[in-house]
Amino acid sequence: MTFPAVGYTYEKNPEIHNDFHRVELQTALMGAGRVFGAFIDIEGVERLAGIAIWYGPGKQFLDENDPEQLVYWTHFSNKLDPKPVSGGRKCQLTLDGLGEGVKKGLFHLQVLGVHPNFHRRGVGRALIDYMLPQIDAQGIASCVETANEANMLFYGSFGFQVKSKKEFPSTHGDFVMWCLRREPNAGKELPSN
Repeated sequence: MTFPAVGYTYEKNPEIHNDFHRVELQTALMGAGRVFGAFIDIEGVERLAGIAIWYGPGKQFLDENDPEQLVYWTHFSNKLDPKPVSGGRKCQLTLDGLGEGVKKGLFHLQVLGVHPNFHRRGVGRALIDYMLPQIDAQGIASCVETANEANMLFYGSFGFQVKSKKEFPSTHGDFVMWCLRREPNAGKELPSN
């Protein structure tokens, strides 16, 4: 699940947006995912410029088989409108794009966030470039979902390909999401013999 799947944009409710990302970070830090930070030296002080959260095979954000994760989600979801927005429909996005149960067998980029002061400096690229060789070495595909059409070109530069696209109705404004998949070593030139 990504933030738009709960039906809000940052502009419409920054507090809910921040709380959602807190849940993503809490569940990852308790062992379900791997958290990576990118730091940039600014006048001798290391500043957090960006963060990535990856889930490996067998793990996923809000895994129904992981009650500890669900505690964080329950606390957060109590702040949302009582009418569910798109939880099940969001699952349909990955089901359509990847197939039944496939996502949990892949590496999944749950979060890629870069502080606005560090946009266009290669921070997001560095966070992905750090992880992809490790994933490729294991011969496992990876996936990501996005609700930002501008991200399509960015993810495509790593070899991710769109597998499904779905529009989600919401009481806070409809939105579109894409599910992308990357095969091992995609987007890289392999050495010729």
